[in-house]
Amino acid sequence: MNTTTVPTGLNQAEADRELDSGTTAALMTADGKAMDRLENLSLVHQARMTQLSRTVMSLTDEYGEGSSQVIAAKAAVTEAAGIVARLQVVRQQTAAEAPTVTATGWAVWGHVYDSNTKPLSGYCVFLVDGQKIFQRAYGFSYTDSTGSFVINFDGGSAATGKTSSTPTVYLAITNAKAQPVFVGTTPLSLAIGSATYVDTTLPEGEPVLGDLPEDIRKVAVPPSDKY
Repeated sequence: MNTTTVPTGLNQAEADRELDSGTTAALMTADGKAMDRLENLSLVHQARMTQLSRTVMSLTDEYGEGSSQVIAAKAAVTEAAGIVARLQVVRQQTAAEAPTVTATGWAVWGHVYDSNTKPLSGYCVFLVDGQKIFQRAYGFSYTDSTGSFVINFDGGSAATGKTSSTPTVYLAITNAKAQPVFVGTTPLSLAIGSATYVDTTLPEGEPVLGDLPEDIRKVAVPPSDKY
């Protein structure tokens, strides 16, 4: 009887170590050599995922859809897909440029992803205080096709009356239907003259978090001709 094995290559722990090593180097240095290493890692894991997908088809023909061999092979594909998705996120992060911030201001920027690490466009990102009240003075931002957003505050007395301190605020997000799908539980670490990077991955199914106050609803729905 022929036995077909699942070609896993690196085990998950080894793959994670390799991934973390490459992505950390790229994020810390962002030089050509590190970026090349990140690109090579991505190609290797994409090829591995393709190989595993072919193995699933072969094992399905040989043992049947519900066999233990097929189940194991599908799990390996899922692991490989997760690594590829993580690499794509890091490549986006390293390619992105931080916004320019005034000496008296601050900025919040980053990306919004779904549970499968797919960028979400047309989502409204804004800031709220501890009572979840929209902080209108700081504006808002719609995510673009890469899931990227920027909220850039130039300082002054518009909101705080001071230019030497930062507010205690939380990130909040609504989907393209103006439904609240995320409110941060940890205050943002803002700093005068600096841009704070934040990545947000929304939970699977994007549960709606109650009703949206009218003042936020007015800005949460993107123009129909924009996305």
